[in-house]
Amino acid sequence: MSNRIAGLRRLMAKEGLPGIVVSNLANVQYLCGYTGSNGMMLVTRKTAWFFTDFRYKEQMKRQVRGCRKQMRKRDLYYDFPVKCAKGLRKLGVEQDHITLSRFNVMKRQLRKVKLVPAKDLVLGLRRTKDRAEVELIRRAQAVTDQVFRWVLANARPGRSERELAAEIECRFKCHGESAFPAIVASGPNSALPHAEPSDRKLRRGEAVTFDTGCRFKGYCSDMTRTVFLGRPNPDLKQVYCIVLEAQKRALAGIKAGASCAEVDGLARNYIKDQGYGQYFGHGLGHGVGLAVHEQPGLSYASKQKLAPGDVVTVEPGIYLPGLGGVRIEDMVLVTKTGYVNFTQSPKKLLSL
Repeated sequence: MSNRIAGLRRLMAKEGLPGIVVSNLANVQYLCGYTGSNGMMLVTRKTAWFFTDFRYKEQMKRQVRGCRKQMRKRDLYYDFPVKCAKGLRKLGVEQDHITLSRFNVMKRQLRKVKLVPAKDLVLGLRRTKDRAEVELIRRAQAVTDQVFRWVLANARPGRSERELAAEIECRFKCHGESAFPAIVASGPNSALPHAEPSDRKLRRGEAVTFDTGCRFKGYCSDMTRTVFLGRPNPDLKQVYCIVLEAQKRALAGIKAGASCAEVDGLARNYIKDQGYGQYFGHGLGHGVGLAVHEQPGLSYASKQKLAPGDVVTVEPGIYLPGLGGVRIEDMVLVTKTGYVNFTQSPKKLLSL
């Protein structure tokens, strides 16, 4: 943990910040190990403090490493540890993770300190996964693959999207928890990339998209598979083959140093050449770690390049309004020469 805090201090020095308040709980966990729901850190160039309230006293003792610890009142911002910021003339706050009201109440308490909005410096540190993080992500995906085997045995006509989604999340809880609300989208609902499970019952001949992920000891997995109940619609069968080939082409381009935009283009241009470009409107993928969506982003607008230690999804899709959609998503670890695919669930066209 101390190495991670040291990494943050190096970034603070580059940004000219003598101190920063870390309010994003995923960042707090990354820096000191705390997994509770109320916590905050104050990191300066010489000291690092962790704060929580009485409810997490024992959890703080067991989990928090690499910094000083202090209990405060329940709202850590309205009871800001002013003394711990003594001597600072400027203090950064994570601009994407603090409300305006909390910013203002801190400002009233720290009258001699200039509060400045700061970008998420820790998110950049979180991008490169170490061996321990990679193993936790691998195990999260192994659970996801295991639960998907159950899906293949239990997805049948007559069962509702909501029912299947609830059972999927219940099975994740046996090993950790669901990384995000499970998506089960059947028939025309599968044309919605982020459809919410409904009471609609699965029907024979339709496509069903399952987008699921497990959170294991804080780290996430993310996987999407589209299957068919019985003989697939000929148009969607063709779409499935196009999406699968697009994903294969994108995966072939993944390695350290590859442009994220160019990898996205390998899939996007193929889909466009097949006449479905207007039906693939989201990015190719994203980083995964303590959060389901992290850096880097695989998209046509990205200016980033892949680096060893990145864990990213590769998830092209085609969505035809009124008919249905297909998305296929794997999660891979970027290496110097290519990638390691954590996702073991089958990708061949399945008719259940």
